[in-house]
Amino acid sequence: MSLLTDFKDTLIFELQKEFWNERGKGARYRLTMTGVECMKKALKDPTDVGEIVEVFKKEGFCKDMEISEDNFQVKMRIKECTFLDVRNGFMDKGQQPLSCPLANSIMYAMEVKSGMAPELLPIEKDGNDCIVGLGKMASSEVLTR
Repeated sequence: MSLLTDFKDTLIFELQKEFWNERGKGARYRLTMTGVECMKKALKDPTDVGEIVEVFKKEGFCKDMEISEDNFQVKMRIKECTFLDVRNGFMDKGQQPLSCPLANSIMYAMEVKSGMAPELLPIEKDGNDCIVGLGKMASSEVLTR
């Protein structure tokens, strides 16, 4: 069984479980760890964002991922993600996807390194790319600038 197949199977199970536990808009905040456990098994260092991106590309989770960061957010452009159909399914119905499994691994790495949990911002559609923002928890230093 490939890592990609295992990841998708695990993801489907986790999503169903979490939706059962918490229905409605609150489900979005219950899905932040979906997919992380599976990815941690495939990584030497699950806090190394560069390694995470390389595994995503090597295993076919996405064609590429570009990450930029400022004081308030991390922005990712995910190119040709394997979950594109899931995103389109939500957006075609005028709804925002509840989760991004790839962003979850990046959020986990950031949280472990900084001690502060980023929050998934609304996902934007740009053709076959997703623009995913992660709101950073701000320190008083950032807030006073």
